[in-house]
Amino acid sequence: MTHGSAAGGLCLMSLGQDTSVPLILLAHLLIGVGFGFANAPLTNTAVSGLPLSRAGVAGAITSTARQVGAAVGIALAGGLVAGAGATGLAAASHPGWLLVAACGLFLFVVARASQPTTVDIR
Repeated sequence: MTHGSAAGGLCLMSLGQDTSVPLILLAHLLIGVGFGFANAPLTNTAVSGLPLSRAGVAGAITSTARQVGAAVGIALAGGLVAGAGATGLAAASHPGWLLVAACGLFLFVVARASQPTTVDIR
């Protein structure tokens, strides 16, 4: 479901003053669900990759990285729209939504690459 965040970001690439509220709500729902579904697999991958004695450290590092990433993302988004006036805010946010879509696609690629391969032993 990580591709949900990419789809939500792409929906908001056409954000304008006349964008309908249902489209905005759908896009934010997709983004939230996409990142929400990514959290558990990220933590599971980090914790299962280390010995049991280091599982807490892996979970803490994963949580910290997620929080730092969110803070940096918010700072970038704020920097992109800082100089925009009320009428140009939607257009100024387009690069930020492109970044959200790119992060969603990146998560999708990483999730596909990290899936265990099955071996047919017939």
